[in-house]
Amino acid sequence: MKLVVRADDFGYTKAYNDGTIKAIEDGIVNHVDIMLDTPGTLDALERIKSYPWISIGWHAHFWGRPILPPEEVPSMVDLTGKFKFRKDQKQKATCHYDEVLRECRAQMNLCLKILGKVPDCAWIQTLDTDFERARLTVCKEFGIPINIADKPNRAGELVFANEDYRHLNIYMPNQPATVYKVCYDNDYKIRMTYDPVRYYINDEDAIMEKDIVITAWHPGYLDDYILNESSLAEARVIDVRALCSNELKQWIIDNKVELINTRDALYATQEYQNYLRYSHSPLYIEK
Repeated sequence: MKLVVRADDFGYTKAYNDGTIKAIEDGIVNHVDIMLDTPGTLDALERIKSYPWISIGWHAHFWGRPILPPEEVPSMVDLTGKFKFRKDQKQKATCHYDEVLRECRAQMNLCLKILGKVPDCAWIQTLDTDFERARLTVCKEFGIPINIADKPNRAGELVFANEDYRHLNIYMPNQPATVYKVCYDNDYKIRMTYDPVRYYINDEDAIMEKDIVITAWHPGYLDDYILNESSLAEARVIDVRALCSNELKQWIIDNKVELINTRDALYATQEYQNYLRYSHSPLYIEK
């Protein structure tokens, strides 16, 4: 089995980024999904340049503030200038197509300015709103692959990958319905039963028989901004520890799991394995 280990919410804050970078340097993270509108965005873009073997996705939550001046995208923001749908995603339906288009283009141009490239992939959840239709337009304009994996939806129904990538047999499990479920419980003791290492070892989502799997985590450190904004807290720090753990690395070695980045999955390259080989990592698989 080939495994992409994705770190979500990169760019949330600088403190959060510190945890993600640790999970890259000392752990098994080989892909980051970057948020391009949050306090740590510029820090994330600058720092990820030092890790060219890591692939990058567009994590388009729109949880922060627009890159454009708020007065240029009034249908997208509240009175404070923040995106108005942070707590109510249904409000995306009231956003104007042209405003979303301009903001998304601005986000891609920021990537080009700092990284010299745009993200390697993105996800479009639905085309029911102008919001997502505008995002799709931008992905097409910049040549960003979308929806590259078969993925169960919240109802447990399998949604197939974009037909351009279906032949690659990439699968992304519905982790919020399994391993992440306890993270939002009101009981602290229950939240602390969350265990990403056991998730892999026990094969909770039956991924071991798949060809290519993308698993998504949230490795990062906490600060006041995140604690005031996000309902996901302890799990983020636990993810850092788990993804750096020797137990999980040994599981990878014992099960001959081939770690790859998303570009490797899409284009049959060997970027991440070449990095492991160069760094003399025991996680490298010699063929």
